Amino acid sequence: MAVHLRIVSLTVTTPEAEQTYRFDRPATVITGPIGTGKSSLLMLFKHALGGNAMLTPAVREHVLSVQAEVVAGDERVVLRRTIEGDTADTVDLLDPYSLSLERSLPVRASEGATTLSDYLLDALGFPREQIAARREGAARPQNLTFNDLYTYVYLQAREIDRQVVGHLDRWFETKRKELFRLMFGLTDSALMELKRTRNQLLERLNTRDAEHKNVSAFLAASDPRSDDELRAELTQLRDALGRANSVLIRLRTELEEQTAADTALRDELQTAIRSARAAEEEVSAAAELVEARQAVVAQVHLDLSRLARSATAIDQLSPFEFVICPRCTQPLAARPVEDGHCLVCLQPDPSEADIDPAAIEETRTALEQQLEDAQRIQQADEAHLQTAQERSQQLSFAVSSLRRELDAQTRDAVAPRFDAIAEASSRVAALKASIDAITHLRESWARVRAIDADIRSIKAERKGVNRDIKEKSDRLKASQSLLGDLSTEFGRLLTSWNLPWVETAVIDRDSYLPVVNGQPFESLQASGGGLATSVNLAYSLTLLTSGVDHADVLAPSLLVIDSPRKAFGNNPSDRQRAAQIYSRFRTLADAYGDRLQLIIADNDPPPITSDAFGKVEFDYENPMVPGVDHPGPDRVTRLESQIENASEA
Repeated sequence: MAVHLRIVSLTVTTPEAEQTYRFDRPATVITGPIGTGKSSLLMLFKHALGGNAMLTPAVREHVLSVQAEVVAGDERVVLRRTIEGDTADTVDLLDPYSLSLERSLPVRASEGATTLSDYLLDALGFPREQIAARREGAARPQNLTFNDLYTYVYLQAREIDRQVVGHLDRWFETKRKELFRLMFGLTDSALMELKRTRNQLLERLNTRDAEHKNVSAFLAASDPRSDDELRAELTQLRDALGRANSVLIRLRTELEEQTAADTALRDELQTAIRSARAAEEEVSAAAELVEARQAVVAQVHLDLSRLARSATAIDQLSPFEFVICPRCTQPLAARPVEDGHCLVCLQPDPSEADIDPAAIEETRTALEQQLEDAQRIQQADEAHLQTAQERSQQLSFAVSSLRRELDAQTRDAVAPRFDAIAEASSRVAALKASIDAITHLRESWARVRAIDADIRSIKAERKGVNRDIKEKSDRLKASQSLLGDLSTEFGRLLTSWNLPWVETAVIDRDSYLPVVNGQPFESLQASGGGLATSVNLAYSLTLLTSGVDHADVLAPSLLVIDSPRKAFGNNPSDRQRAAQIYSRFRTLADAYGDRLQLIIADNDPPPITSDAFGKVEFDYENPMVPGVDHPGPDRVTRLESQIENASEA
């Protein structure tokens, strides 16, 4: 049966007022002059249900929020959404009795969050599915949302004579078809999962094909040899490497044997080197000691010289009593001097012991003995230094001699082997580099083979998935008969309106779109917008009634139509055709009652009357947005009348 969706009421709130519009009848016609808000009211339905609606400046400037009471499945739902601001990205779910806030649901999908679309689809009992889709060359499954389903519900005025359920929007084409298949049982969750798997396999196949192409291009550009040729050459190189390693091992063995013969001489040379180093260290220590002895002797000489000068000064100057300064010749008699201090330098007079000739002589004797001892030790240290230097020179000569002897012994036997070893090592390194290069190329060939195997595996899996899709589709072909009935009913309804030039009308089994006289919908526009509008109406009405009549069909039970008489003229034929369309509306409302709902926006009142029809009427005095003066023609007349009355008064 149809997914039951019904709009009970819509409340529009502005800063000045609040107005509730109710839709209690099976069909409701919203009428009024151009610009009074009929289309805006329908857009507010879409906005309240989480859609991206085109809202007029009047709505954006004056309306704060919109609140919709909706029946979705068996659940009564109240939704409130602001017009502008950050909160416009969420819809408040209110308690239907107290209108208290239960929770807010995001409009856009985010990781781990339940959106308004999820909530409404679950309430309707419509399956939440992902469809196989590709974006930017990659397989990225897309969610089927309530807003996608609402495209089958809402016939916008600007689209009603241009496209059917958004079929000209390429981005929506896949979703439109999958929604149709879901509604009419032409697909199910298992089949859609198979299609997503097929899409993913196609992406993997394309990726591996591109990788195969890139690696093959690299191999062709880097080396023309085939994998078999590389394998044969690799075998030859490995054999050559084995032989080169054998030669290198033999040369190194011979060198080690020759080196063993020179071991004794090498040991003697090492011993001589160690002895020479020890002798050099001994020379360095002896030289430092001699230098220290020389410093001691020099210091004793200085002490003797200082003592001699002091004794001479005492002997020659002590008898004199200075009355003038010996430097500047100024008189010293008037100079204040403390007792016991020198009249010239003002220092304390020396003690008797310091100027005693016997004490001075005793000191001189001690210093002369110290000098004699120091000179004797210095001479002994200098003799030791000379001996150490001579021994160091002898050991250095011995080291040089042993080195010359070792060089003479190894020059003819070792040097040629070193050259041969270097050449053999270079040969081994070159062979290893060639083996590494070929191994790298063979790894690329192995990668090509692995990619080939993966491609074959993906193709086999894809073939199996395609087979499963075909089998599953064949099992669902029973629903094709329903599609045939749908096409027949569409043709019957359209031809009953006596449209000019219409001879045949069917619903295409592949595109699920109306085809008139064998031509697609867009070709009808050459015959006029009224014809295209009529075809679109007949198509949507047929889907609507099919959902109500068939238990297995999940088409929504609501149809919102903006301007069903768009591009209709006012001649008798067009008025009659409009009456036929409205007669169909009345027939559906009378026959199905509350099992379906029609909400129709039209400039003029309907050309028929029926108790099943409710009315919402707008004019320039009472536009859709409450509490806002409308700049309509009547307002100008009203202002002129007010001015005239004021003048008379």
